[in-house]
Amino acid sequence: MTPTVVIPDSGPLYSLAAGDLLGILERFPLRITDVVKQETIDKGCLAGCSPEAQRLLQFYNRHARHIRVVPTQVGAQLESSRQGNPNFNQPRDLGELSIQSHLIQIHALNEPILPMVLFEDSWFFENRAGLPKSCILISTEMFLRNAEKLQIIHSAQKARQAIHTARPNASLFCCNIDLRQSL
Repeated sequence: MTPTVVIPDSGPLYSLAAGDLLGILERFPLRITDVVKQETIDKGCLAGCSPEAQRLLQFYNRHARHIRVVPTQVGAQLESSRQGNPNFNQPRDLGELSIQSHLIQIHALNEPILPMVLFEDSWFFENRAGLPKSCILISTEMFLRNAEKLQIIHSAQKARQAIHTARPNASLFCCNIDLRQSL
């Protein structure tokens, strides 16, 4: 079964865009939540947006029919809060919380997919006990290494260098956890 890549936060998308590596995602079914779309792709419509946001918007426009944007309760609440207060300050980790909710939904509905969660920060690593045991957590670093092994990219090291040149503070985190092993 080909894993479905689930993007829980803006970090992996911005890193892949910064390294001009979004093409890797074309090889997998892709899901993002409404919150992650707002944090990344929608920013590409704003004047003065970053080159990464522009690349993400272009990628999305080319592949929208293959990218499933999942509506979430977190996204609905965020939109409601923004409508009620245009100066609403978005709390941290809403992308992660929205994807956690989606993973629970996948598990509860027994969807026939293998979710592979691509992440960059330690939130998923630290909160893995609360996730359904039916997914794989993979850091951007390990995703790049696997892409090299599968010959999707020539060099994970060159990919990392390209990302770090554009995003020197990106933490690609080196981790691969198969939560299914504890079933």
